[in-house]
Amino acid sequence: MKIALTHRRRPATAAEVDAALARLDTCAGMYFGVDAGIAGLHPLQAVLVDQPALALTVHADGVKAAACTALGTTLLAHPALSGWAALAQPGGGKPVQALRAFLQAFEPSPDVLLQGGLRFHAHVLGGSAQSVPPGALGVLFLAQSLWQRDAAGQWTHAVLSLDGVADAQPAEDTHAGAAPAPTPTPDPTPPAAHDDYPPGGHAQMVARALVHLREQPLVSLTLSQSFRRRADASPAAAFARLRRVNPAPAMFFLNDGAGDRLFGASPDLQLVVQGRTVQALPVCGTVARAAGPVGEAESFRALVNEDTDAASLAVCSDALRTDLAPLCEPGTLHLRERRRQMSLATVVHTVDRLEGTLRGGADAWDAIAATTAPAMVTGTPRAPALAAIAQLEASPRGWYGGLAIQVRADGSALAGTILRAAVLRGGVAEVRTGGDLLADSVPAREEQESRLKAISLWRALGLEDVPAAHPALMPAPALALPPAVGLDDAQDAFGPALRDTLLGLGLRVQPGALPVVRAGRATHGEGDRHVLAVGDAALRLLARHGGTVAPITPEHGRLVHCTPATPDAWPGAVAFTAARYATLALAPGAALPAGWQVWARDAGGAPVLLVHAARQLACLLVRPDSLLAGDGARAALAAALAFCAPGRGAP
Repeated sequence: MKIALTHRRRPATAAEVDAALARLDTCAGMYFGVDAGIAGLHPLQAVLVDQPALALTVHADGVKAAACTALGTTLLAHPALSGWAALAQPGGGKPVQALRAFLQAFEPSPDVLLQGGLRFHAHVLGGSAQSVPPGALGVLFLAQSLWQRDAAGQWTHAVLSLDGVADAQPAEDTHAGAAPAPTPTPDPTPPAAHDDYPPGGHAQMVARALVHLREQPLVSLTLSQSFRRRADASPAAAFARLRRVNPAPAMFFLNDGAGDRLFGASPDLQLVVQGRTVQALPVCGTVARAAGPVGEAESFRALVNEDTDAASLAVCSDALRTDLAPLCEPGTLHLRERRRQMSLATVVHTVDRLEGTLRGGADAWDAIAATTAPAMVTGTPRAPALAAIAQLEASPRGWYGGLAIQVRADGSALAGTILRAAVLRGGVAEVRTGGDLLADSVPAREEQESRLKAISLWRALGLEDVPAAHPALMPAPALALPPAVGLDDAQDAFGPALRDTLLGLGLRVQPGALPVVRAGRATHGEGDRHVLAVGDAALRLLARHGGTVAPITPEHGRLVHCTPATPDAWPGAVAFTAARYATLALAPGAALPAGWQVWARDAGGAPVLLVHAARQLACLLVRPDSLLAGDGARAALAAALAFCAPGRGAP
């Protein structure tokens, strides 16, 4: 006879969910949600367990169960679990079979689930012979109170109960007296609040690792480093900030009840099991997400054109196929999507999708065990990669590279790789990051990527003021802008856009005001002063002053990357992007006319922003009013207007 739990379900509000999440600061439980990802690929949903009935501590040789409520005590004594204790008893060496048998004791239901986390060294569940640190591999909770979010974003609250159990009332009525779930003895003494390496040290480790990749039977190797800071922040509050500003395919917050509070925003939803279908969604390749849609597109262009990252992802997918193929019907495991682009708050990634059909007798537990410590966080082949990690890394990984997992009694499951995570333990916050290496990886780039991946965690914890990932996000210093400008946009194709950009700077556009902004077919005079010319109008102004200008094959809508000629070319000078709309160009290599100086150049070294101090003129050869232009282009426009304003001189 199977255990038939009943449930009481009702709609829930976001405020109730936030309150339940806040309780995890002090009480054992877990949030695991697919909060972002690629539409149609990542199944948007979330589950928050804020009152476990049971805590199952997973060891290499068995599973220990501890009751957290009266319901949990009753379940452990239920006849359906009478033979389970012998199977699960530590020393029996059958933890995966024990977890499977535990859920099989319940009537199939999506509301009956185990949710929790496994540390990196849970790779022993998959048959790894590598030695692991002493202690528990992780903890899984059987929920009594759970909050579930569907794909439409609607939350419901369910409380599970069993006839005759006294404390089966709704969890919100009992939390005041609830105690943290009894779970395993925590890991050894918390580390001191210092990093594994000083700046440059990770790159040196990578350089040593490249020797392994060239001399050992390794295709790839993933190495990591830990950063540590003293912290007294609420991890639940930090996680709430992270959820808000950096949603990801695998969001998790685990209070293991033994002193560790772990939260993160991982890009890697490792496994999705529905019925007999299993999917894996490996992620590899990371580039900082630049500002705005154009910056984002350029970030993806840089990532997609990176051969090393493409090769790394191919290796990860092939390794996952190796792990999953024995569990699938022959010939059903295929690569369904290749290098799909995924954008998160601070970085962009590429994602593959593998899909197969589980063979008879194989289930989600088999898939989880087979893919613990996958190639994305270890390397290929796994055994020599684990040996290299033990030799090269400066500290044990702990939770990093482990799994956030959810397995339901109906057989469905999710597993997310624990990456981009912070662990708070004993007043210290630890953030560990790393990356996948091939023999041609660049050590300095790997260190930069490792530090980039930690930004969102430090921001969530409020521990560091991290520089923005892209210069256009940096605030520009205040400029002495004129209150109004004139606009002469005769026959300019984008006159309204230019006007809107000027208004967006807080300026009035007023006939007769100086400086005057000229575009299109606007004409220039010998005595011009206080003029800012844009696009072809700027080139005609330069020609009027002796510049060598010639017609070209029209170049329209071309993205131009611009760099200040000197760091202090204008106040707050930063690199920026803009668009070129031109039928004229300066002759390459020709000398500039007297009195002109260059403020900014394009990637080829050609001037794109020039000024004339004596006449207070400016020529902007690109269009800051284009949708392709970033905030930095508008900041350069503002600086040029301030330069040209009467009575102000150069800002």
